[in-house]
Amino acid sequence: MSFTAQLNQLQTALRHTRARMLAPFDTQQATIPRDPEIFVEDVLHYVMDEVAKDLKAHGHVLEEDTTFKDTVSHYPLYLLRLAGGDVLNLHFTGEYPDTLFLTISKGFRRPEQFSDARMAHVTLGVSMDPTRLLMAILDGLNRFGH
Repeated sequence: MSFTAQLNQLQTALRHTRARMLAPFDTQQATIPRDPEIFVEDVLHYVMDEVAKDLKAHGHVLEEDTTFKDTVSHYPLYLLRLAGGDVLNLHFTGEYPDTLFLTISKGFRRPEQFSDARMAHVTLGVSMDPTRLLMAILDGLNRFGH
């Protein structure tokens, strides 16, 4: 499966997640917490857990790589195991609370091995609104075509 086709599989799941998650945002939660772990747990993990449900419906598995630790930003690394056997790394990076990026790259047998020829980089914003984060990921992936 080509890298573009793999990204399309991810986009399909994100669209299903978006349809399920569209809900009014609680304005009392608009303040970005000082502790990055609160943002990661309450927003980032929540969104990715919801995406994982929709990916699973298509035969894919999305799981956090708990062996990866970023002690500065606390942003996670996810592994997307596609039904055909391919693996994509979904790596969130940035300087909390100023920046948040998602880099999607083709996974290899050794975790330290990657190919920048097979990479999608999406700029996201830090927000306590899960729908906003999901939409930013989906909009960013739309740039890579179908």
